[in-house]
Amino acid sequence: MKKRRLTLLILSLVVGMALGSCASGTASVGEDGSSGFSGGHEEKTVTYDTYGSYWMRPHDDKTMPVGAFNSCPDLTGSYTYSYIKNKQTFKDYAEAGVNVMMGLYEYTASEEVYQALEWCGEYGLAYLVKYAGADNTNKSTARATLSQAKYYDAFAGVMQVDEPGRVSFEKIARSAEIITEVLPEEYADKCLMHVNLFPDYATQYQLYNRVNSGELPEGGYSYTQYVEDFLEIVDPKILSYDNYPVSGGENVLKGYSYFGNMALIRKYALQKNIPFWTYVQTCSFGGSSRVPNEAELLWQVNTALSYGAKGLQYFCGVNPIDGGETFKGSMFDRDGNKTEVYSYVKKAGVQIGAADEVLMHSISKGVIITGDVPYDSARGTGIPEADVLQSYGELVSVTGKHVFTGCFDYDGKSAYYITNNSITEDDEILLEFGKSVKGFTVFRGVKTACEGADLSVSLNAGEGVLIVIES
Repeated sequence: MKKRRLTLLILSLVVGMALGSCASGTASVGEDGSSGFSGGHEEKTVTYDTYGSYWMRPHDDKTMPVGAFNSCPDLTGSYTYSYIKNKQTFKDYAEAGVNVMMGLYEYTASEEVYQALEWCGEYGLAYLVKYAGADNTNKSTARATLSQAKYYDAFAGVMQVDEPGRVSFEKIARSAEIITEVLPEEYADKCLMHVNLFPDYATQYQLYNRVNSGELPEGGYSYTQYVEDFLEIVDPKILSYDNYPVSGGENVLKGYSYFGNMALIRKYALQKNIPFWTYVQTCSFGGSSRVPNEAELLWQVNTALSYGAKGLQYFCGVNPIDGGETFKGSMFDRDGNKTEVYSYVKKAGVQIGAADEVLMHSISKGVIITGDVPYDSARGTGIPEADVLQSYGELVSVTGKHVFTGCFDYDGKSAYYITNNSITEDDEILLEFGKSVKGFTVFRGVKTACEGADLSVSLNAGEGVLIVIES
């Protein structure tokens, strides 16, 4: 089995361009997406903290983690199809650009999970296995649960806790130490103990006690304090949270909470020099949420990338068992069928898989906001002034109806991830640079050379494009 060093050798993308300028000095990204460059590389030694990124153990450093919650359940409850026992499951995920399996119902110490780990290895997938009672501090439990799974190349860590309350943070931290102690020493520090935080619209009782009742500290308990306590006590390798914006009637998004929550998480992730991962809503649940359409799913993915996310997680891969909530949508239903959402995820995966190398080797510097932003009329967009830039690097101005431009330092070069910040309208976007520049774009998964003092971009609702300036 392969053993990876903590220090990784990367091949930085250096593009050799045979460029043709437009007569007007303006490059255009449009429907054809033709390819236009080849390149060499330079070697650079990096560690996990070089760019505040985290690479899953089975992946190389160019790969952004893209997970699916409840990836491969077995026959249980209302399921009529065993995803974990079918090799096609893992092939389907890989073809959609999902590269991290996230366990929920399956029993980790089982032949089914061991076979799934083999299939994950075959398709280049990492597997975060289910770990029941992950805040349990009994070492014998950890040793028995992971006795065989930990030796597979695709084993990447455990799904430790989802949406914990503050009262369990110390136990989570101790449990993570114990789980790490029973892993092989040569790669224990490269296995993730996955903990996902509540969104900012959780009640203070949930934030503190996990349930919507109980006692609170004097003065109450805020979301900011919740995140700060988690970082101080648990000391995680990533900062993961969920916030589901697709709700209410047609074309309604919870803009304030969505952007405000992401802004706060991004701030603390940058301070700690770790990545933030966010969940992408693929299903409906509860009373007001609904299944996203293609533009809404792409909008979630691309706005997250523009704002600096370095890990995406689809909620869900397979619809969970109905209990307190009823689930519809997801990538797969409970009967072995792909849903329409699968095709949306696959489309998003083409772009993520072509842009991720740059984004994983970049540092988010802020965003340029042009035109309309989904917002709460009473509270605004939720985006703090400290995150908003007027220009960055060579980019002087952005013109469009609703544009969300993420600005990045890509090893000393300027990179921009531009999202059409609308779920209903296409947009014609014009980027103006202070001089003629050369670089490349990544649009719908295709890399294309570009040159000029301006760049025009045609984006459908929710779409995104990556632009890198080389000179």
